[in-house]
Amino acid sequence: MPFNPIATNGEPFPWLEKTLPTSARPMRYMVTIHPNLTTLDVKGQVTIDLFVEKETNFIVLHIQDLNVTEKAIVTSGPKGYALKIVKVLEFPPRQQLYIEVKERLKKKSNYTLNLRWYSKLSPEPEGFYVDQYESSNGLERLLAATVFRPNGARKAFPCFDEPHVRAPFRISVFRDRFHIGLSNSIVHTTEDVGFYMGTGLLRDDFIETPPLPADAVAWVVSDFQRESLQPSAAYIPTTVAPATAAGAKKSAQMNNYTQLKSKNPPVRNITALTHSLNVNLTPRHNATTTTALPTILNGNGKPSNLTALSQSMGSSIKRAPSYTFYAPRDLLPRSSFILHTSRDVLEYLQTWLDISYPLTKVDFVALPSLDRNLISSLGLVTLKTSFLTDPDSITTEQYQFSALRIAEAMVRQFFGGITSRKVLKDVWLWEGLIQYLGIHALSPLQESWPLREMYLLKMATAALDIDAIQGWDSIMNGTSHDGNNEEFFVQKTAAIFSMLHTAIGEDRFRGCLGSFLKLNRFKTAEPSDLWTICTKKANGSKNIKDMMTLWTHQPGFPLLTVTKMGNSVSIAQRPFKPADFLAIHDDSYDGNNYNQTTLNATDMPSTVAPTPASKHKGPAPMKWIFPVTYVTDINNASETLWMQNVDVTFNVPENVKWIKVNAIQNGYYRVVYNDDNWASLIEELSNNPKRFTSEDRIGLLSDAFTLCHANLLPCEITMNMIQYLPSETHYGPMALALRHLEKWRRILKYSECFLMLSEFIKMKISTVMEKVGWTDEGDVAIRLMRPEVLLASVLWEDIDSITKAKNMLNQFLYYNGSAIPPNLREVVYTGSILSGEYIYWQHCWERFVALHRTSETFVERMQLLRALGRTKDAWLQNRLLSHVTMLPTDEVVQVLKAIAGTPTGGAMACRFLQAKWFELEKRLGQGTLSFAKVISAITQYGATKFDYDELKSLVHRFGRGHGMAVLNMTLSSVASNVEWVARSQTALYKWVESNLHSH
Repeated sequence: MPFNPIATNGEPFPWLEKTLPTSARPMRYMVTIHPNLTTLDVKGQVTIDLFVEKETNFIVLHIQDLNVTEKAIVTSGPKGYALKIVKVLEFPPRQQLYIEVKERLKKKSNYTLNLRWYSKLSPEPEGFYVDQYESSNGLERLLAATVFRPNGARKAFPCFDEPHVRAPFRISVFRDRFHIGLSNSIVHTTEDVGFYMGTGLLRDDFIETPPLPADAVAWVVSDFQRESLQPSAAYIPTTVAPATAAGAKKSAQMNNYTQLKSKNPPVRNITALTHSLNVNLTPRHNATTTTALPTILNGNGKPSNLTALSQSMGSSIKRAPSYTFYAPRDLLPRSSFILHTSRDVLEYLQTWLDISYPLTKVDFVALPSLDRNLISSLGLVTLKTSFLTDPDSITTEQYQFSALRIAEAMVRQFFGGITSRKVLKDVWLWEGLIQYLGIHALSPLQESWPLREMYLLKMATAALDIDAIQGWDSIMNGTSHDGNNEEFFVQKTAAIFSMLHTAIGEDRFRGCLGSFLKLNRFKTAEPSDLWTICTKKANGSKNIKDMMTLWTHQPGFPLLTVTKMGNSVSIAQRPFKPADFLAIHDDSYDGNNYNQTTLNATDMPSTVAPTPASKHKGPAPMKWIFPVTYVTDINNASETLWMQNVDVTFNVPENVKWIKVNAIQNGYYRVVYNDDNWASLIEELSNNPKRFTSEDRIGLLSDAFTLCHANLLPCEITMNMIQYLPSETHYGPMALALRHLEKWRRILKYSECFLMLSEFIKMKISTVMEKVGWTDEGDVAIRLMRPEVLLASVLWEDIDSITKAKNMLNQFLYYNGSAIPPNLREVVYTGSILSGEYIYWQHCWERFVALHRTSETFVERMQLLRALGRTKDAWLQNRLLSHVTMLPTDEVVQVLKAIAGTPTGGAMACRFLQAKWFELEKRLGQGTLSFAKVISAITQYGATKFDYDELKSLVHRFGRGHGMAVLNMTLSSVASNVEWVARSQTALYKWVESNLHSH
């Protein structure tokens, strides 16, 4: 029962002040769950075998919202006896349960703790919760499942709920005959317990799991149907245990959690048999009835061969698990994508890492109310029902991202399942590695997909752009002890792993990760453990531990200044810092011109941050250690040199015209060249863009735009570079350039150069539009690039594109035209609304309302909201704003960001924020991250001193809270916008004026 935490002497109990490490550590859990889906009651029992490391008379474990009814502590051995419990206290603020015994628990001894409790199933997807779905006959059906966030297992059963504590689990679940039970491991026995528990009840006993942290345990009780898939032809199915015979006294022990030591006993129960084998009762050649996924092809158009892959890597692993998908019957046809993708990725990882997957199966369960796309626990992956979208109803990009999420779930089976973090703060390492390996594992299986370009767009260059804004701390200082971090830190970690991969090479990289898993098998680990292994496996001259320590403990990233003079090349590194923010501090700034010359890129000015966001002020940053790769016009193969604590100078052949540093963009740094080398790079890009890889073109464009925005590169160089865009045929470089130009469109919308810049951009895009067309056809690259190009054309208000988009929607609505392809939906919606005709805005609004309650259409809803907000009609924008406060936060952000990006909507969105401030604050919470995101959506593209001052006043009004960091970053971003416009708009005007009609 809850209690007042005051000791007899009037002082608080010392153990209540913090989470106290118990002197007893769990050896094994036995958890029994009996959910009643009719009354939503749960009865449970947990038996924890403990090993006492030092003498004590109390045990502290975690519990939340559970009512304990019985408790006992028993000594070990055949003559074990119960110790007298003299005190049981619960402290809800820390979710702790304190149990004190009269007789002290002896050092180096074993004890057993028994607890029984009851609780209610939660209606929210947290802890052990109840979910519901509508069956094919329209009836509401219930199921129960676990969703454990970090430290969330305590909501389902009493446990030692800390990440550093791993222990084996034996799960037992009571259910009726019409439901099935699933958990991390397979069912070993199914007992009919109707005689003493109630008519029709069965109990599934699952095989003991490997040691797991408490929040990695999972179970589900449902009446779902299933589809199964056997391993690929490169493997034979892992042998699993059918049910033991009736009356058997104990379960057979598992060897390596995959095979039974004893012979298979007779099968007693058909339910137990099918659950144990995890396969359909169909012949091997017809193991699954799922619809076929498009065959995974390699670059030559031939199916990829995992057997050949296994042989080439010298893998001795011969077995692999089975894969089973559980969902309502009407969703089973969508299981093929999940099953085939997961199988191919997991088997690739098993071979690549040379680590056997430790269990006999991987189960996937669709949950309607899950608040995340995927939750991956060892052996059991739960996924949101809306994740199971029909491939024909989503965009090509969305389809590929879905495959990436599945790949990441399989990576998590190894990094998180086999080995997990010791403390929650280290989540950045695990999440960053999982994101990087998800791309790396999927790429050889889908060679026609531009996954490397996606990685650069969504992770590496995105993190570099965010990191360029002042105020971001180092990974170690900036990440939170509770594991709730900005996505930026995960993206930066993924990019650092890419650099580590380059530093030690493919074979050593996978060898390091494999050794890391083997040494920490079913244990917890820290980042330093991985860095130590990498240092040992790398060449002696490369101190990887020092390298990775610097990258994770220092804020920011280096800017490399590359100077080529004749055949001599010098490379100097220094911390990246934008030019000084002068415009926001100059009262004479009039919003139009600022008579400051653009700084030379080699002159590294100190930056005056408008608002310091970092609380951690350390010594001046050291230089970084990292490999630098480069190519030249006479050498396609990249060369590598190491940046240590000194700058480097080296020679290239006399006939080298240009050098491109950061080959294939594996490094987390930016590069600025001297003028002659920039000119040679731009000339080569214009004459022969394919001379550079698509990754290198992404790198050149990304460096040019970001350095320009930081006022470290004249805007003329960036504009000269994008002249080549009509010749671009790859998705990545085109998407990156157009997204940066879209940012320019929003920032420059009130500037003098905007109209001429708009004409120039439309002229460049029109050439590309002729190539990509308006039909959803072509290879993967074209189908990805087309919506980027067409959306840019309508946002820059190309009349022909707007007319084409309007006509497509008109044909569909009124002349029985074909449905709008998913890849073109946002283009058509936006173009039709920008035509200014009310009927199209009204159609999009009605479409959004119709989809609003359907979780499967999240992407299209976001597309509709963005399109609706882009109208230039102030009355329609105001009408949309009147509905905003009733929308979820993500949708509010989409609407406000779209409206604020229009010439008429910026001031309207700001007035809306002022008028609705208290209403939004009440709904979202004072100082919260959600409220900060709403404010940022409206203000992030401000580009005048007035915008900066207004945002600064909002920050002061906001109050302290988790959202303050977001607003400080937005403030820095706006300051950067103001400075860039002040320094660059005149030069932009002159460049466009001289180039608009000359091409």
